[in-house]
Amino acid sequence: MPRFGVRHMVPTLNGTGFMFEVLDGYAEEWIGFAGHSADPVLEVGCAYGVASIAALEAGARVVACDMEPGHLEILAGRVTPALRDRLACVVAKLPEAEFAPESFGAILCSRVLHFLTGEEIDASVGAMARWLRPGGRLYLVADTPYGIWRNFIPAFEAARRAGRRWPGMMRGLREHLPTPGIHRYIDRPAFMNLLDPELLARTCAGAGLQVRRASFIERRDFRGLGMLDGRENAGVLAVKPGT
Repeated sequence: MPRFGVRHMVPTLNGTGFMFEVLDGYAEEWIGFAGHSADPVLEVGCAYGVASIAALEAGARVVACDMEPGHLEILAGRVTPALRDRLACVVAKLPEAEFAPESFGAILCSRVLHFLTGEEIDASVGAMARWLRPGGRLYLVADTPYGIWRNFIPAFEAARRAGRRWPGMMRGLREHLPTPGIHRYIDRPAFMNLLDPELLARTCAGAGLQVRRASFIERRDFRGLGMLDGRENAGVLAVKPGT
């Protein structure tokens, strides 16, 4: 895997950012739930598989999905032979990814949705709701403007006050990055659509899911990336109605 000068940050192969090796509470909860699930679980945007491998080690059957084939090749190479029969790798990206309805007991989609337009976010969460079995859990994590994108806070909050449905749409990414050296690893996205707990909860509710928890996520492992205030990421846990 490639490396970057900040600990626990691994650049992606396709110039869209990083995989963070320190797991947040939502990912850890997905791993714990997956390890006791009788159903397969899915990770969308798995990158090099830090969460997928942990779920396999916990006893889960995991479908690891990413748009970059090279990520999945590295992931498969990191999995021990004893775990490989419980891992399936799928090359796909949101919102085009397709899986059969009611295929999974839990889904993790971490730090992916902010690369999509608002319409694509709604379509993707709607699709993930269909892929869940009744009673299945959806865990979402996304970037907010309060982490490495702090230069965008005034524009985000102004758009919030103006009632825009997607206040986090941000173009000209390099203008909003405060950390020297990080720019060359984020050169592909034409935009990012930064989110917060309320926006994530809204799109889950719109997909017919029951929101159990929505919160900001403090990421102390981001310390090398500028000032922090405990709102670096946003997360939501939503459940598909039924038994």
